[in-house]
Amino acid sequence: MTYQTRNSLVLLVILAVLGGGGWGLLKSKFGKDFSQIEKDLKTKEERLARLQEALSEVDVYEKQLNEVKAKVEHYPKIILPEQTIHQTYRYLEEIDRYGTFFDFSFTLLGVTRKDNVSTASYQMAGEGTFPKILRFIKRMEYGKPLYKIESLTLQRTTTRDPKADPMTVNLAVSIKFNGLFFTKGEDQQLVSAVFYSMIDEPTPHEYDPFKPLVWDFLPPNLENLLVIENCKLVALTGQLVFIQDAKGKLHQLKVGDRVYLGYLAQIDLQNSEAVFRMDRGGIPDVVKLSLKSQ
Repeated sequence: MTYQTRNSLVLLVILAVLGGGGWGLLKSKFGKDFSQIEKDLKTKEERLARLQEALSEVDVYEKQLNEVKAKVEHYPKIILPEQTIHQTYRYLEEIDRYGTFFDFSFTLLGVTRKDNVSTASYQMAGEGTFPKILRFIKRMEYGKPLYKIESLTLQRTTTRDPKADPMTVNLAVSIKFNGLFFTKGEDQQLVSAVFYSMIDEPTPHEYDPFKPLVWDFLPPNLENLLVIENCKLVALTGQLVFIQDAKGKLHQLKVGDRVYLGYLAQIDLQNSEAVFRMDRGGIPDVVKLSLKSQ
């Protein structure tokens, strides 16, 4: 064995002894600490992973919260302070001021309080046509104050307004509704600014499901239109017909012109006839006046 090889082996042995001794010394003195540090490190890595997962969820919740806040800030309905409970009648008068409804009776049934919110119960009753009643309800819905209709009953009445369309049906209506109010807060500027304001003007509703298709009476001839059954056809052209009423007065009509309970629908030159389409209280009919029968 050469001198260099022997020295290398001795050096390796010395290094191994020193390394093993150093490791043994560190292990004996700090071994428990190293194990605890490794355990703590693993725990913190797991906690970090959970926190990162929770942070991603927080981002989602924060986005949802911002969306809800934006909705609340721009929500069209407003809960008013409690002192406005007795202003509800003025509010109903205000939305009825545009002729949407009727003369109605109004009663405050009571007020219940829970935490910082008061619930006021109201009862109102009156008469009106279905389109007007619906328009009134829509105004309540589109209004700023937060009211909720609990019950609504409609019943047909025999009452008729002599100035109104005789075909109009009046309904007796009873409405029970609640209003929500804050028991705290006295922002009078808020009250005056929004109490009577509308979110949007409701669209009109002309269809009346309570109006019968067939009537048990005929409307009066308020416009003094021609009663075609009492008239006779005198002459006709491609554009006009000439009709004589019961008093001998001559009238000329073109297609589309109205008569009592109907209108001129057709000029039939081939058969020398004037054809009228009639609506006798919901019952359709056709009347023909002919020159041949004169």
